Amino acid sequence: MRSALLLSGVSIWLLAIGAYLAPTEWIMGRNAIFLSLILLFLQFLKIRPDFTNMHKGWFFLVAITLCIGLSQYLWVMNYGDSTANWALANINYTITYKYIITFSVLIFLVNAIPNHVIEHCKKFILIGIGLSFSVAVIEAFHVYFTEDSPRANIGGISTTAAYLATLQGLLCLYTLVKIPVRYRSLLMLLVAVMTYIIIIMTGTRSATLLFPFILFLIACKTLRIKELKKFIPVFTVLLLIPLFFSNQIRERFVEGYHDFNQDSTNNSTSIGSRFSMWESGIFTAKYHLIGQSAESRSHDITHYIMANERGNPEALRNIPYHLHNEVIEIASLQGVVPALLMVLFYIVTIWLFKNKGKDNLPILTFTLPLVIFGGVDVLFIYPKVIVCIFSMLCIYNVLSRLEQP
Repeated sequence: MRSALLLSGVSIWLLAIGAYLAPTEWIMGRNAIFLSLILLFLQFLKIRPDFTNMHKGWFFLVAITLCIGLSQYLWVMNYGDSTANWALANINYTITYKYIITFSVLIFLVNAIPNHVIEHCKKFILIGIGLSFSVAVIEAFHVYFTEDSPRANIGGISTTAAYLATLQGLLCLYTLVKIPVRYRSLLMLLVAVMTYIIIIMTGTRSATLLFPFILFLIACKTLRIKELKKFIPVFTVLLLIPLFFSNQIRERFVEGYHDFNQDSTNNSTSIGSRFSMWESGIFTAKYHLIGQSAESRSHDITHYIMANERGNPEALRNIPYHLHNEVIEIASLQGVVPALLMVLFYIVTIWLFKNKGKDNLPILTFTLPLVIFGGVDVLFIYPKVIVCIFSMLCIYNVLSRLEQP
């Protein structure tokens, strides 16, 4: 029992390091995941778990995750071109499929941790996640105040940093909901404020709007009507935060407003280019149902944008990267079946967390932001993002099995 507690506790600590520190401390985060895999495998051999007591839905998710990784592998084998390094998929898919396949094994091993072991080491889990979150916050502020950039490029890309900060903050809040601790309300307020400040520092509009909205949904779901008044100070503080970043926030949202209104006359904007990329991606996907090379897709998209989108320069500039929509990106490169696997991944996570009854908060804290961010950007093409997201998913598996406090 003691060895099982030690192996499980340390493994979850390592998952927390991967979830929170991979964007800024990549080697540490990556190595932590592989070390966690080794420890969990040793525990699996030691305890020989009873599969009949495991949630069968997680086995389904393991299979879907494995298929997503294999789909990327098949694309690399059939269409990848290492010499054409102008396309992000040619570079990153050779790496990301290995991590996704690895995480399919890791999800299986985490699901094999007995519930009674998780219950006994929950305080240890709380400390690990809390420390990892704290270090990630310090790293984020360090990047913002030392780089000569108006937007915090934490881990290299400001928008991706905002998406991960949102997911990281929500995971920490969910941890505090599941594991009782002194001054919990104060700690939750601190986590919410720190997370929102980091999101605002990145200047990412979608995350700036989504994070307080999800907090409101969580409050409505977990608190009674009489208790909602306790949540008013939280929103008051969160609404005051943008005042300290008023210029940056105003510029980003004014820019978005003008982009949307001027789409009919000038579509070479952040928002306008997305519409152009989505339409061109759907167009080429219809003619390449089993996938195509990045060069072939680039040819089709360029032709479509020149003919139907007034040669949108911003959209053309983004072609080597991705199409800013997870499902369209996958469909236009890998084909329709891998795109359906991605949709199925979203659906199965909702189903798994919904089966927890009243404790289905991970639908709001994990799946909802993942779906929304995947609707306006692409996440599964970046190794750092994959390590963070799947590490969080493993931790959610553990936390969702804790008894309600």
